[in-house]
Amino acid sequence: PQQEEISYTRNKKKHPGRHALPENLPVREEIIEPAQNTTGMDKIGEEVTETLEYTPASLVKRRVIRPKYKKKGTSQIIIGELPERPLDKSIEEASLLAYIIMRKYVEHMPFYRQIQGFGRDFGWNPAASTLSDWMRECAILLEPLYNVLKRKILESGYIQVDESPIKVLDKDKKGSAHQG
Repeated sequence: PQQEEISYTRNKKKHPGRHALPENLPVREEIIEPAQNTTGMDKIGEEVTETLEYTPASLVKRRVIRPKYKKKGTSQIIIGELPERPLDKSIEEASLLAYIIMRKYVEHMPFYRQIQGFGRDFGWNPAASTLSDWMRECAILLEPLYNVLKRKILESGYIQVDESPIKVLDKDKKGSAHQG
């Protein structure tokens, strides 16, 4: 077979990054000082981490401020430890994840309708892919619990399921539903 060399140039799109959190949300600030004694140290700045927290019927922006200190005469910098969250390097808190999971599986609310609600009520419109990624990561976190529950069910002497038929809407068939 003949070989030919092909080369071309393409412009790469710069990723737009994370959407900014809405400015209209209330802010709950929390300042975490380093565990070490900072007496006599110069404050040289601070790291600010913004995440979203859900309290019933409201979204609150949680702002964690961690002052940075530098020992005089050295280059050693000291900063408080960031609190642990369910998903690292992400903006959601456990309360928001629990709310999204509850709405999806208890209230049968699809992501696109949850996003519409967040936009309407709080002016925050997360991407559907973001909610999907959070759901996937939560499923991974809950897998040990699932395994224990599955083992307990399979060890029991009697398993019962609800096989009641329900009507299921089908977007491909206008105005009709089939039995699911």
